Amino acid sequence: MSRKWSRVVGVLPLLLVAGALLTGCGETTWSEFSSAEGAFSVLMPGAPTEETQTQDTEMGAIDVHSFTFEQGGVAYLVGYNIFPAAVIEAASPAALLNGARDGQAKAVNGTLVNEQEITLGAYPGRDLEIRAEDADGIKTLHTRIYMVEDKLYQILVVGLEGQSAAEDTIKFLDSFKLLEE
Repeated sequence: MSRKWSRVVGVLPLLLVAGALLTGCGETTWSEFSSAEGAFSVLMPGAPTEETQTQDTEMGAIDVHSFTFEQGGVAYLVGYNIFPAAVIEAASPAALLNGARDGQAKAVNGTLVNEQEITLGAYPGRDLEIRAEDADGIKTLHTRIYMVEDKLYQILVVGLEGQSAAEDTIKFLDSFKLLEE
């Protein structure tokens, strides 16, 4: 998988953008992964790698936390960041989600081919499909992003064209849950 895809996490145009990585082929044993600090759980086909990057923005430094797993040319990722109070007060959840969407497409020089407004409980989100091309061919990113109070969550799968609708992709995206606090 090209370094370009892993750079999706940590790209912050106006807001934060997150990147790519997890699994999806063969007889894979899925297990629940949870992050107490991130307050979420998700089914993963393997043990993810954790990374935190600090992004300098006009709003100050923002830590981007990501958990990724890659297998068989398919990358699965969950990422989140916490926005400063000033950002939450200055921008609507829709504006933050739009910025994350635009940043993801820009980070991979991709084209948004599908977008739906969704929710996670009472929290707004977007279901996105972005198409991009690199030296390995045409890739798709299937992403769900949610604005939960001051946290932006990004759950995504990157793979060859057609992967965005695969059973494992949907299983991964559908499994994301917030933990009770």
